[in-house]
Amino acid sequence: MYVLCALIITAGMLCCGCTTSTTAPEEATPAPGTRTITDMEGNQITIPTEGATFGVFGGPISQVPYLLGANASVTAVTKGPQMMEMMREMDPGIANKAAPRTTNGNVNVEELLVANPDCVIAFDVDGKIVESHTEIPVIYLSGTMSSGFEEMRQEITFMGEVFGKPERAQAYIDYLDETLAFLRNRTADIPEDERVTVFLGEGVSHLQTLGGDTFFTEWADAAGCRNAVAAIETTQGQQEGMHTGINEISMEQVLAVDPGIIVIDTGSPADLAADARWKELSAVKGGRVYKEPTALFLWSRPSAESAVLYPLWLAYAAYPDRFDDVPLTDRVKEFYTEIFQYPITDEQARKIVNGTYDRVTFGQVKQSG
Repeated sequence: MYVLCALIITAGMLCCGCTTSTTAPEEATPAPGTRTITDMEGNQITIPTEGATFGVFGGPISQVPYLLGANASVTAVTKGPQMMEMMREMDPGIANKAAPRTTNGNVNVEELLVANPDCVIAFDVDGKIVESHTEIPVIYLSGTMSSGFEEMRQEITFMGEVFGKPERAQAYIDYLDETLAFLRNRTADIPEDERVTVFLGEGVSHLQTLGGDTFFTEWADAAGCRNAVAAIETTQGQQEGMHTGINEISMEQVLAVDPGIIVIDTGSPADLAADARWKELSAVKGGRVYKEPTALFLWSRPSAESAVLYPLWLAYAAYPDRFDDVPLTDRVKEFYTEIFQYPITDEQARKIVNGTYDRVTFGQVKQSG
């Protein structure tokens, strides 16, 4: 009996030892025909391995499926890009796609449900709306108007994973890095105090701008220039009726910085030359007021397109003598051919550079919703 009790006690102790040992749980294995993606916020989303369809919510991000060669899988789009002239030239079929998203936080849920994509790619506000009102999985992106070149690389790399096109994503990143190296090589010897200051003046007042805490400062630096209002922050607090990150400053603040170049998105340089408030500025006196280019989307937003072409365009405008060996239109044509596999004509390249493509404004997109 004593031996039997001892054996029972020993067995019980061994069993207790088994139940208290811990092992890390294994990750759930995706069902056959599916794959799991970890999005930019750390969430795991399961989508079909083949033939997945997507809704892409966000103006600048809408061009990424095109540069990846994956746009056939996008069944729901954002209204803004659908209204851009060059986007319609590149993809006439975009006009026939559902556009349930207009601006940030404005999603037509009924229209999205009719399109019924396998998942939606979105930023936080739009993603929460989709999650709250539908069963459609959301792949979250992360990024703000403060985002610079490094976050652009991360975003394109991630989108390459989502769409199964890592080679095309890397081709874009290589092209971006080569462009930035080219600009550094041409502008590195310009002393800091001799670099041209650039003021982006949007809206009918020309006083809505991107401050020093936005991506535009990096774009300007890459061009060998300086953001004229780098000392002003514009991402803190959204002003009514304006896109996040863009705020309106005073005329006195513009006069104080007296920029060397002014870029406008509405009106014409002649308008500023005829305006008593603007005509004494160095940029206006020197004839260095330019219409902001636009193409697949607005360049005043952080996009794959603007990250490459806006610094190039600014550098050519600021320092034409340093770039007179290669016409800017040639570089623009090369970009769309190599990255989007969309060869454009000389006339299209001129329309981009001169800012004469029809564009949509933030206000127009809001009204269309």
